[in-house]
Amino acid sequence: MAHLISWAQAQQARLVNRMEELFTDRFFDASGRVEPGMAFSVAASECAAILNVPQVTAQRMMFEAGSLCSTHTATLAGLEEGQISYAHAQVVLDQCQNVPPAALPEFEASLLKAAEGQTRAQFSAKARRLREKQYPDTIAKRHLTAFEQRKVTLDREEDGMSCLSAHLRAEEAQQIYTTLTTAARGEQTAGDTRTADQLRADILAQLLMGGLSSTRGGGVGTHAGTGKAGAHGTDCEDSGAVPRAEIMVLINAETLFGADDRPAELHGYGPISAEAARRLARNAAGWTGLAQDPRTGEILGVGRRRKVPAGLRRWLRARDGTCRFPGCRVTTANADIDHTTDWAKGGPTDHGNLEHLCRRHHRFKTLGYWKACQPTPGVIQWTSPTGRVYRTDPFLDLGPPNVAPHPASGPGSGKGPEAAPPF
Repeated sequence: MAHLISWAQAQQARLVNRMEELFTDRFFDASGRVEPGMAFSVAASECAAILNVPQVTAQRMMFEAGSLCSTHTATLAGLEEGQISYAHAQVVLDQCQNVPPAALPEFEASLLKAAEGQTRAQFSAKARRLREKQYPDTIAKRHLTAFEQRKVTLDREEDGMSCLSAHLRAEEAQQIYTTLTTAARGEQTAGDTRTADQLRADILAQLLMGGLSSTRGGGVGTHAGTGKAGAHGTDCEDSGAVPRAEIMVLINAETLFGADDRPAELHGYGPISAEAARRLARNAAGWTGLAQDPRTGEILGVGRRRKVPAGLRRWLRARDGTCRFPGCRVTTANADIDHTTDWAKGGPTDHGNLEHLCRRHHRFKTLGYWKACQPTPGVIQWTSPTGRVYRTDPFLDLGPPNVAPHPASGPGSGKGPEAAPPF
């Protein structure tokens, strides 16, 4: 079975590489009007949608497939024959970076021989030693390449938790961890009963969030109101050194004021407890209404106005949660609001013709590689360059906002919603 899995992964690498070749032939414009990297990016987006994986995962798969099918055919053959696993093949690709082309076949062969009878972790350590012994001059180059990949990531976990990870220089990461450990031991010596892991996590959170709970009134702003409440805030400390965070929480007014304990929605994460939502509200610098009529779902409509008002922006952020491209998880805080049917072509500025797109996928749509429509407000139907159709549903089903004020509504009319939301 392990041999069969390795064989199948080798075939997948061949197919993924073939997909990139087809997209390159179709989209690359030798005149330079379309940059060469666009074909790779568009091909990866199709691969991600077919396999239901994130775009970055598909890009990594495509990059690895390109190497296996060109400069590392011996590794691909070993994978196909079941001599190594795909994880072992990834180690070979990683350790062969920046090796002189003339020496690559011989070094690749030595790595494949070293992989025999080794787990992935054992082989990784052995391969790294071989690399540093034979090509010590490439260490600096490899470190520079790795340093360019530094990042902080946020992964959503269950039960109201998330995992915050930082990819840093080894010495920086070690120093940070050692500092947290030393501080944790000091707390334990003073009688704190929390475990070392708990203390490291609590101390790190306290240090990083220090600018969000200053005595000068800084903090996370919260917006609440009748029906639904959206929590968010944006500002900076007086010094400008520590920016305040912006979050959004959707919570029923009854829950906010303690009449019930229904879960709230933390924007970009999902349900959180009523207690946690109320704690955010208590610690907020301020809050205003983001209301939704519980009977009609009416919020706001703007017709043919091109600019999206703040109230509708907040509503769309809550509805979409992330970029609406298939499989994309970029938060709406880092995405653009796009007219599904272009405003210049008559598309209205309302909830049924707006969606959030990250910059990459916004460009795909603008250039016409991917086409989108909203058959039902909030439901985006995508057609890929190869003609496949994908559907993305909104993060939250908030009901339709009010597309336009009732003609008879207005001060003193006695008709329309009981109270206009204070946007």
